[in-house]
Amino acid sequence: MGAATHLGIKLTEYDGVIRTLIPHYKELIAAAGTAVGALARTAPAVVDLGTGSGALAQAILKARPRARLIGIDEDPGMLAMAEKRLRGRIQAIEGNFEDTVIPRCDVISASFALHHIPTGRRKAAIYKRCFAALRPGGMLVSADCCLAASKVLQQTHRAEWLAHLQARYPRAKAEGYLRAWAKEDVYFTLEREVALLQDAGFSVEIAFRKSCFAVVVGLK
Repeated sequence: MGAATHLGIKLTEYDGVIRTLIPHYKELIAAAGTAVGALARTAPAVVDLGTGSGALAQAILKARPRARLIGIDEDPGMLAMAEKRLRGRIQAIEGNFEDTVIPRCDVISASFALHHIPTGRRKAAIYKRCFAALRPGGMLVSADCCLAASKVLQQTHRAEWLAHLQARYPRAKAEGYLRAWAKEDVYFTLEREVALLQDAGFSVEIAFRKSCFAVVVGLK
């Protein structure tokens, strides 16, 4: 299932609507792009997993204008949007990133894509594949929802997410969004994400953290 279908968004409305659904979305994407900008290489090869409409890829190009981009997504409509948005600066590969060969590269990026991996075993496997695909000195950058360790904070963060949704949608619809996403999205705690990355061989930094949203960087 493509991201637009999963979120109940028309392709033509995706970029505008996603910000009403995800708190701090603009900040997260910008922070992920900035993290790539810290890489020593001026023309890195970047593989964007679940590239969607190309928002993160665009932020990476802003930070590293000479980057060479490959976007992997199983939704051809979203890939077409990314190609249009980036004016041909991205090579599109249609497929599920869990099954698609990740080319040798300097950066692997993802925004709101890795939470579709349902188990720790499968996420550990993708992190190990990413580590193997990266050149020495490379990085993995993921912007996503990462839960707090405590149940109390998890409840507080959920309430903040609900309040963000209610700024645009009636409470019943906002609650419905969270319930529907909970059936398909799997959010691990930030602590567990860090542990899985470390087990795969990465050293880990947190480039951005606000409420239950974070930009996590794995360095090879």
